[in-house]
Amino acid sequence: MSRNRIADLQLRGSTSPLPVRVYWPAQAASQPVPVLVFCRVGAGADPQTEATCRDLSEDPGLLVLAVFCLTGAQDGTIVLEWAAEHAAELGADSGRLLVAGQGAAGAVAAAVASRARAAGWPDVMLACAQNDADLPEAVRRSLSAGGR
Repeated sequence: MSRNRIADLQLRGSTSPLPVRVYWPAQAASQPVPVLVFCRVGAGADPQTEATCRDLSEDPGLLVLAVFCLTGAQDGTIVLEWAAEHAAELGADSGRLLVAGQGAAGAVAAAVASRARAAGWPDVMLACAQNDADLPEAVRRSLSAGGR
């Protein structure tokens, strides 16, 4: 069984450090992989969040950055901007950006994608689902619709 490489980062948030957990696919990719900023809301990490992020990094093979968006879309936007700027050094493709969330975090993810469009960014794909079990399929649909 392969294991993802995981790293915890502290990005500069608007008012305090912003913790982000990064998940790489276990298998090395022959080309840069898409970037997924996984927005979460609520009271911290849980085993299901960990499993969902690991699954998303493996299939469909994404670099996943998980962030609890305590200030809403502002936190997600900070992570998306950082991920786009540092994608190459992380083994990812800054031209294939995806924001996702489930339940209430889906609204946060949609706001992050909207902010990116309003700022004139290249296309940022969006995937929302009602629960963690439906999120992988929503991500696959977004990647497919984005032609990537």
